[in-house]
Amino acid sequence: MTELKFPRINSVIISGRLTQDIDLRYTANGTPVVRLPIASNRVYLKDGEWQEDTSFFDIVAWSKLAERCANILHKGSPIIVEGMLQARTFTDKDNQNRKVTEIVAQRISFLEKTAQPDTGGKDFEEKTDNVTTEDDVPF
Repeated sequence: MTELKFPRINSVIISGRLTQDIDLRYTANGTPVVRLPIASNRVYLKDGEWQEDTSFFDIVAWSKLAERCANILHKGSPIIVEGMLQARTFTDKDNQNRKVTEIVAQRISFLEKTAQPDTGGKDFEEKTDNVTTEDDVPF
């Protein structure tokens, strides 16, 4: 049987607002990492009435992108994230196996109109092929 060839696509673009302030952390080997929980709203028409639905997603940013986010963003900041989905498993403090699916950020657009240090009004992009393991993520 011949192998089916198809493109391997794992791409996400999402916008939302941060639901909490950022806590910059470091892995055991000193790599900066942040978790950016966002709320993303969707508006749709149902039975002639406009409805709004909010979904919550966890974004993970690494290295220079993580540091940039920690310096600029805060609870309520609007952002657009381009990245990829990643599922990982870990054992929690109660020794229970857990699985999470996160968006690993490759590019983040900062949308606030306030002054943003060192961005020059541009997006910040981290070229990365980071694949995280349980040992890498400090949260």
